[in-house]
This record gives sequence, C-alpha cells and structure tokens, in this order.
Amino acid sequence: MVSNLSTIGFDFDDEAAFRATMARLADDASERLATEDGDYAIWRSRTGAELWFHLAPADDDLNERVIIGLTPFFEGRSDIAIEVEQALTRPDDNALEGALSAWVAPDEFGAAAYPIQFDSVDFAAHKGRAMPDIWRARIVGFARELTAHADEAAFAAASQGAEVGFAAQSFIPIGLFQDVEDAGAGAEAAVNGHSQSPDDGGEPALSEAPQSTAVLTGRVAEHHLLVNEETGRSFHWLLVESLAATYDILADPAAVTGDIVVGGTIESSCLMIGRILEE
Repeated sequence: MVSNLSTIGFDFDDEAAFRATMARLADDASERLATEDGDYAIWRSRTGAELWFHLAPADDDLNERVIIGLTPFFEGRSDIAIEVEQALTRPDDNALEGALSAWVAPDEFGAAAYPIQFDSVDFAAHKGRAMPDIWRARIVGFARELTAHADEAAFAAASQGAEVGFAAQSFIPIGLFQDVEDAGAGAEAAVNGHSQSPDDGGEPALSEAPQSTAVLTGRVAEHHLLVNEETGRSFHWLLVESLAATYDILADPAAVTGDIVVGGTIESSCLMIGRILEE
C-alpha cells in the first residue's frame, strides 16, 4: 500500500520494524531546528529523502526528548513564489505540525495563479510570522497515483471522452473543496490556466478541515529512479513543470502507471508537503 514513507522508499513488515528503524534514524539525525514548541531532528539521506522528527521540549525532571511525530520530505529542486495567507492547525496535529494556505505565483498587482495548501515540514518555525506575505517554498507532491504519458499528444488522446478534461499543465487543489464535485469554477479556472486574485471573489469555499491534496498535470523536466540506502527500495523523483510553477514529485513505483520519460506529460494526485526557503 502506498504511503508517505513508501514514497521515499521506506516499507516495513510490522510495527516493531518501523519503530526500531525510526528510533535508529532519529538518533542519527545530526541536524536540529529549534523552535519554542520543540525541535525538529532532521535525518537526511544521500538521495535527498528526509525525515523530520518532532521532539517535544525536554522534560525538566528526566531531561529526555520524546519523539511525538515525524514528517517525510525530499530536498529537491523546486523554488516557488507564494503569498502565504495563514497558518492552519488541525485537531490531530501536534505542536510541530500544521499547514500553510497560500496563493501560487503572486504578481505586483495582487493577482495570483491559484490557491494551494501544503503541510509545512518546518511549520513551528514560521507559524508566528506576519501574514499575508510573499515567501518562497520548496513544495513536493507525494503521489498517491501517477499516470505517465509519452508526450502531450498521448496525454490528450488518453483524456478523450473523460467527463472532466485537464490541460497538459494544470493544478487543482482538491483538498480545499467540500468534495471533488464541488470544485466547479475553481477547477475550470485551473484547467484553462486562468488567474484568480485573492481579492476578486474567486477563492473556493473551504471545507471544515481542508486537506493538503491536489491533482496536477505537467511536463517532466527531469526524472531519476532513486534507491533508499536504508532499505534498498526504489522510488521516483520528478521535476514537473505544472501550471505557473515547477514542483518536485515523488512516487512509489507501485503508484505509477505507464513509463515516465523526460519531456512526457504526467497526471498525479498528491499530498503536498513544503519547506519555506530562507531569503
């Protein structure tokens, strides 16, 4: 079964194996990012795959750091201008978890290409900053499904007869809508490449618990099949030129249909996870 961890090459036979491996890698995580809510301990692989462990503040009596969660990530190549509107927390998030709501490719006139929400791997380090504001982010799609086409023509041919047709470069933030059927005008705008301003009434209605999920299409600018050195399992990394932005996309081979080729077109449903890039 595809998961966030299998998307970067981690797979476990049982809970005991998972816990033992994570405890060992947390001990090996030499880089720390300290915040008022606790620390991130960051394990980095040679491939670019990362695990961000969430450490609660030290217990004054025992002087112990307890792992309260983790988020997988990948240090790829994307560098996307976004206007961050707000920091979001959900009922099950710990103090080091959360998401950022933003607009992609803002311009000097207050317009932007489309809204996006992504889980922020370094959330606690930025949630207190002034918003709205324009930042840059490395945003990675952890694919749940990915279909590859040899080129744009093959993608168009495969899309014929579909109830909803996507352009070869599109981004639909489906997690922001009540359900996929309610995407309506927001989906149409993303499919056709129309821009919407955060102030022009084009923002879609949010559900009570918006999710950091999206469906995107785009051109494959780069692609490598990488191997997780801890497990020997392979995973795909792609740099994908989508609508108004270029994203890193990761995929467990089990999630992929078709052959990924540079210059080809992919469509994928993803969980979006990002890291804020310092200016």
